[in-house]
Amino acid sequence: MNTHLETKALFAGYNPADNHGAVKPPMHPTSTFVFPSAAVGAAHMETAYGVEGAETPPEGGFIYSRLGNPTLSVAENRLAAWDESDAAAFFASGMAAISTMLFALTGPDKPLWYVGPLYGGTQHIVDDILPSMGVSFKSMESLDDLSSITEADGLPGMIYLETPANPTLQIHSIKAAADWAKNNSSEDHRIIVAVDNTFLGPIIQRPLELGADLNVYSATKYIGGHSDLIAGAVSGEATAMAKVFEYRTFFGGMADPYTSWMLSRSMETLQVRVARQISSARLILDHIQEAPGTPVSGINKIYSAWAEDLEGSGDIRSAEIAKEQQANGGAMFALELPGGRQAAFAFLDALKHIQLAVSLGSTESLAEHPASMTHAGVSVEEKLKHGITEGLVRISIGLEHPEDLIADINQALQAACKVYEETLECV
Repeated sequence: MNTHLETKALFAGYNPADNHGAVKPPMHPTSTFVFPSAAVGAAHMETAYGVEGAETPPEGGFIYSRLGNPTLSVAENRLAAWDESDAAAFFASGMAAISTMLFALTGPDKPLWYVGPLYGGTQHIVDDILPSMGVSFKSMESLDDLSSITEADGLPGMIYLETPANPTLQIHSIKAAADWAKNNSSEDHRIIVAVDNTFLGPIIQRPLELGADLNVYSATKYIGGHSDLIAGAVSGEATAMAKVFEYRTFFGGMADPYTSWMLSRSMETLQVRVARQISSARLILDHIQEAPGTPVSGINKIYSAWAEDLEGSGDIRSAEIAKEQQANGGAMFALELPGGRQAAFAFLDALKHIQLAVSLGSTESLAEHPASMTHAGVSVEEKLKHGITEGLVRISIGLEHPEDLIADINQALQAACKVYEETLECV
């Protein structure tokens, strides 16, 4: 029987028959696990720590929850099913996932190349932490830079992309990066392509199918989806994941059993939540851009990852990439308001249904000011280079009724308009 992905993912990693018929996976809040014998314990531990000549342990079994836990295993199997990856690993946070992956797969002989903008926390790791470990990096304006690489530039160990990028939703071709990496890799030097897929997730964008080696997520966002947990994830090809698991084991950044249980719960509703968020976001974007009587003239620019919006703005190339690698544009967008920080703050403070908070992808709609919040630690020069202005607000659409969200945005624009009335006819 040809089973659909959302059906496979719903039950991945769990068999009720192994758990007294319980329809939902139980939680295992235990630090350690009893071995049936000393010999079995030795085999498990020596294998886990890579001791030469270790006996092969029996199939299954757990040692210590830093090394693995049944509840964590169920969640990881479900994410691997959604991504159709060889393996998946959950972490205590998105930053734990990103940093562990970077530490595991870059090095003095494996530079990091990336295309900005990056999430502010990731940018800090790249700018300030990797160099202290002897890891060099190259910031590319776009993937077009790959075509001008010379022998003197050397080769990266990893190409890292956020697409759509945070917060201005720039789109980069995953396939272009993957093809270049494949053509320039060798037996002695493999180039890993890792994609931060947080903004779209496995429902809308599937980087592994486009040739990427790894997905990385802030699982706090759409995968968790309820603003009630902190988690991160890496999912992908077996060899690369083996290094990620190794580093996670010794850094100790895995998700705890309770968080793992909640992630399993959340992934059961991932498809239906995201479908509703996408639908509402599209209605809201249509209203902002097209509906008569909306204060659209008071918006300098609308940032969207939808192909039709990109075409409408004249960015035909990005629109073509979006059509190639995305099912749609997701539930994130950003508005740049005239009047700078004062107008942006007036807009944010006036919102009633959309809540003022960082994060995204949850059941409630959220809005924030990237320049002073999520990207506060990024240099002014870097922010301006990527369009992160003082007038920019980022909005994540939740599960509220879209008409209520439209009304909320309209009245908040009215409040912002009072800051710069000379540039806007308030309606």
